[in-house]
Amino acid sequence: MTQKRKARRRGRPSFRPTAEQRRHVEIAAGGGVAPGDIATALKIPRTTLLKHFEHELTHGAHARRQEVIGALYRAAKKGNVSAARAFLAEEPKIGAPPPPPDAPKTDQTPLGKKAQANADAKDAPRGTEWSDLIGPRPSTVQ
Repeated sequence: MTQKRKARRRGRPSFRPTAEQRRHVEIAAGGGVAPGDIATALKIPRTTLLKHFEHELTHGAHARRQEVIGALYRAAKKGNVSAARAFLAEEPKIGAPPPPPDAPKTDQTPLGKKAQANADAKDAPRGTEWSDLIGPRPSTVQ
């Protein structure tokens, strides 16, 4: 009778995050702790953290921050001055970004290098000591 052998995987067993680790990553990331420091606290490589805790590092961190902001708001509404200051210390990041500064409007399309040099040459003597000697340029027939 032959026995079936279980296929064993060689090497280190694959990492499986626990619910407690996931909660820890959400809280730490929400508090602004760098991913490298979170990985060190969990005693895992940074790449493992980024691979297995991607959701917690982004969505979970934002959810925990939102919970804290909600708690600050509720405490501020009850009269807690420290909570009100902490809540108002952050600048709201809402609304549309400010419009870009308006570019100067011109009626003409921009001139090329040669055309701009020719236009500048027509007005070159104005405002200089040569303006008395050099009169206005005669217009050319095109």
